[in-house]
This record gives sequence, C-alpha cells and structure tokens, in this order.
Amino acid sequence: MATRTRYGSGVRVTPKLRHCGQLPVVLPPLTDELLSSWIRRHAIFYGVPPVTMLRHCLSDASAMRAIDLRLTVEQAAPIAHVFRTDATIVRQMSFANVSTGSHRWIAAKSMQFCANCSRQANANGPEPVRRSQLLGWRLTCVQCGSPLIDTDNRSTPPPCAAYGTDAFEGQRLIDDEAERGVRTWAAPTELARLLLMRRDPRTTHLKRSANIRLLGVIVPEIDAVVNSEISLPSPANPILPLWLRPALLAGVSIVERQGPAMLAWLQSKTIGQNRTRFSELATTMLGTPPERATLSLLQHN
Repeated sequence: MATRTRYGSGVRVTPKLRHCGQLPVVLPPLTDELLSSWIRRHAIFYGVPPVTMLRHCLSDASAMRAIDLRLTVEQAAPIAHVFRTDATIVRQMSFANVSTGSHRWIAAKSMQFCANCSRQANANGPEPVRRSQLLGWRLTCVQCGSPLIDTDNRSTPPPCAAYGTDAFEGQRLIDDEAERGVRTWAAPTELARLLLMRRDPRTTHLKRSANIRLLGVIVPEIDAVVNSEISLPSPANPILPLWLRPALLAGVSIVERQGPAMLAWLQSKTIGQNRTRFSELATTMLGTPPERATLSLLQHN
C-alpha cells in the first residue's frame, strides 16, 4: 500500500517500506554528509519518522546519535544494503573512525556551517548536516577550506587574530589525531584539555581570577575575554565557541612545538587539586610524570 507524503510544495506517493528491503529511490549523499542526516532526509522523503527509517535497517536501533558515534562494521552492512551503497561509504559518513576519547570534541547538534557549501545544497529538501558541522576543533570547512561560521552568526572578532598560523596548525594536529590516529610526542586533544585546567589565581591580577585557565599563560589575550565576558569550558567538555576556538588551537600548537618541558612549566602554574589532576592527566598521556619526561628529554639532548 502506498502512502501520500507532503514534501516541499508538492505531494509525492511513496511505497510502504518492507523491513530491510532496499529502498526503491535513494537520495545521493552530499560530500561530508553525516550518516544520520542522510537517513533523516530519506525519512522525510518516504514520510516516516527518522527512527522508523533507522529501524528499517537495524531493528534494534534506538538513537541516531549512537549510530553516528559508534557505528560498527556489522551495523554498516545492512544500512549499506538498504541504501544501495557500500558499507565503507556508510562508515565514512559516521564518526566510527574517531576514537572514543575524542568523542567529547563532537557536538550533539550542528554548531557551525560553511556558507559556500550551504549554497550548493539541495534547496528543495531539508538542509543536510555535514560531519564538519559537529567537529569542535574545526575552523575551516573540510570540503572547500572556507572559514566556518557560527550558527548564531556571532560577529565578534576573535581576540587572538595574531595566532592564526598556530591556530590552523592546531586544527591540523587534532584532525590528524582524531580522524587518522596520527600524533607526535603527545595527544593534541589531551594538550587542549590540560590548557583548559584552572591555574593558580596568584598568577594574574584579573578580578575574575578564579576562572582563569592555563591557556592564558600561552595565549595571554584569552584572560581578558574570560575576565569580561565568559567562562571557558572545563577539560571534560573542551569545545569552545568558534570565535574563541583559535586561541585553544593555537595553544595546542605552541605547546606541541615546545615539547614536554612546557608541561612541567604549565604544571608549576597550578596549585592544590588542580596540580594533582594535571599531573595525572599528563602522566596518562606521556606514560611518565611531566617532570620525568622533561628530565628524560634533557638527558637525550
């Protein structure tokens, strides 16, 4: 039995879905489109709820975000069958290649977009969501390289424009680690978390000194922003607004370039439980406490 589906300005008659049956009409995915976005566009096309379309492929599936983050090889196969494509392509549309530790860098909903790529999207259907719209370390579009724009269209100029080269290098470092598993002496995502730890308030004369972070030691301009406008997120949730993101990415690049000795210096800017926590995170990342890593580096030079 067919169903009548209202889509855009017209009415389309679409066939009823058989569980796990291949779709008679498959909409081509856009470059860098997120898997859940592609499934939702098909759900609208066929006039069913998104979760129904998902369960047409995976009967026990319950959440679209889980498919985006933790898609397995076994799950990719039936989805590929239904949508008449290859399982490898399905996997590439998800975050299956991103390590679990980097999932904290992936937003729950779109927080940025590329104006250039949005203009090229299908204007007759729902706006597709691209993977890069959820990535908390991106400054530029993965597809065309254009600067990303905040979804809230904030026009405030970044406080650290002078660190542009370092910021783009930080983006590359985290992108290599999260997407390809490539890193140098330290995990860039963990360096970012260390930079978001609170620092000793005695290291500044700002009024809101309780909110200052280690990032301000590397990029001093960020302290003034924290003092007057916002509080930076905690290491557990390291995604910064797009206009502040260059500061954190630049900090990552600078620390990575300086080497382990920088970590011991940063640790000296913390006190109490924060110093203990810094040591724990750095030790987990390096396999040895920051002080010993610095000593080992000096012994080999």
